Amino acid sequence: MEENLDPISPILPIDFFNTQIDLHEVEKGELKKKHLLPDFSDLLAEDHFADVSMGWEQKGLHFAIEVHYPFAEGDGVELFIDTRDLKTAGFVTRFCHHFLIEGTTAQEITTFRTDDKHELCNSSLIEVKGNFPKKNYSLHIFIPAECLHGYDPTSFDRLGFAYRINRDEGNRQHFSLSSDYFAIEKEPSLWSSLLFK
Repeated sequence: MEENLDPISPILPIDFFNTQIDLHEVEKGELKKKHLLPDFSDLLAEDHFADVSMGWEQKGLHFAIEVHYPFAEGDGVELFIDTRDLKTAGFVTRFCHHFLIEGTTAQEITTFRTDDKHELCNSSLIEVKGNFPKKNYSLHIFIPAECLHGYDPTSFDRLGFAYRINRDEGNRQHFSLSSDYFAIEKEPSLWSSLLFK
């Protein structure tokens, strides 16, 4: 007698952890070594091809992304931010944001399932500067507080965060859960907690 077993998804080491990381304040808009986010590529069974730094200030969030491949049309960075880090909600709330950066163009593309939503931010408020030499590229992104519904570091000590860096041809890099196994944009309770320091 032959039994038909459905394919079983692999269990990754990261599946056993809730990640909580210090997010350091930025002075004069400059990201330094202490702002470099940890790399989860080994735990997610991915290739590491980008370094991501992130910092905060009252005015908003700063990102610096160094990608070790040439830029190609179709490359993009997705940032997932929950300004209240609500781990009990099983859906995207009004405090959640999904930003897409392609080249030097940025927009909020958050999809809400319920009436618990905010108005999508004006794309012109997001600052993106890029440098695109032949062998690699870098992006500097600033998302102002006006684009982050509920962002208030003086009242809330943390935020939820994840990212996905897409390559036109090649694998993706994630922080800190893989969209190969989870619908990141729909599951903010699984995003990492970043503590304001």
